[in-house]
Amino acid sequence: MYSIEFEADIKNGVVTIPPEYDELQNHHAHIVVMVKDSLIKELPASTLDFSGAGISAFKEQGAVELQREMRDEW
Repeated sequence: MYSIEFEADIKNGVVTIPPEYDELQNHHAHIVVMVKDSLIKELPASTLDFSGAGISAFKEQGAVELQREMRDEW
């Protein structure tokens, strides 16, 4: 996979690829956008509630104890 890095302004949802990367025109790309935290509104808190979920996977043994035993196998 080929990767490049550049800075650009996002205007109306569009990022303009700099001219030095013309070979990227009309190609599919995986995009990662990084912006300063102060520019983004805080996301709403998750409304997921798992307090009523009945989980029995570690019912007989604590999860931490089980992980320690698993690590000792190595």
